[in-house]
Amino acid sequence: MKNYTVFIADDYKIPEIMDEIAVRLEEKGIHVIRGPKTKKGKRLMYPNESLEELFGNADVAMFSSRSICDNRIIEMAPKLRGIVNPTIAVDTIDVKLATEKGILVGNGAIPENYIEMSEATVMLMLMLMYDPFKSMRLLREDLPEPSLHEHWARMMYKKTVGLLGLGRIGREVADRLAAWNMDIIAYDPYIDRKNVPDYIEMVDLDTLYARSDILGVFLIVTDETRGMINGEAFGKMKDGVRFVNTSRGQVVDEDALAEALKSGKVASAALDTFQVEPLPKDSPLRKMDNVILTPHIVGHALECQLKLPEAAVENIMNILDGVPPKYLVNPGALEKFQERIK
Repeated sequence: MKNYTVFIADDYKIPEIMDEIAVRLEEKGIHVIRGPKTKKGKRLMYPNESLEELFGNADVAMFSSRSICDNRIIEMAPKLRGIVNPTIAVDTIDVKLATEKGILVGNGAIPENYIEMSEATVMLMLMLMYDPFKSMRLLREDLPEPSLHEHWARMMYKKTVGLLGLGRIGREVADRLAAWNMDIIAYDPYIDRKNVPDYIEMVDLDTLYARSDILGVFLIVTDETRGMINGEAFGKMKDGVRFVNTSRGQVVDEDALAEALKSGKVASAALDTFQVEPLPKDSPLRKMDNVILTPHIVGHALECQLKLPEAAVENIMNILDGVPPKYLVNPGALEKFQERIK
């Protein structure tokens, strides 16, 4: 094998995964360059003076959601064949420029990744409808049970669940709810309706907001989706909607959500992701008792975490061997990629 070089970024949230990927590559005789430490609450922008040292000889570079691969890095890496993220998100990577240059982008879209998130999302929907914390409090504090009209639990049965985005996770959520005697509606302008099963009704965005008893968000961050769910959007939603976001915090205006929760427009919410992570200590969301907050790990099942390094190494080795990664994000780069490695 040629003497390849792979850059691997630091990630304070998944250090063991990044370390294991580095070790596995080194065992294969690959030279690994590790990136500088990341810090909580901000995404790392690599300084100009470090780019040549870190990326000048890199054949593949691995980033995550905690560090940014922008045009400066891509332009400074003449040997770069591929860019890989061990998880699913690629919003920190300049995929457009990579595609133009014939650089393949791969991610960790293993089945366990989107299945774990769909299971966790359904769990959160159920928790918002049934609020087991209130039931637990009755027992722990020896409180009286609710009278007839004080019962807080609500059934999923015959309710309408709306899916904002019908990618892998949204589709898996729909598949799991299909047998629950619910109306499942979805909005996704980029999905071919011919590939949508009959039990999902595709609707326009305003209809999705107006009809959903439970609204799940499954969006990636783009110029179109950033801040998309704002005060105007919440105003169009059904009174008392339950709101779940397990995708990306940047798509939700958190101040607008807090106001909607205070007014009762949104009855309750479950959030696993935020505009800034970790969620700032002064966020009003932290003080609300009708919000479930988790630190972007609600779906991180052990089965998936153990498989991510294997998938990442496979993606990297495929690129070094001149073939597409198993989980390819930008197939439009393939033709130029093949020309570059001839």
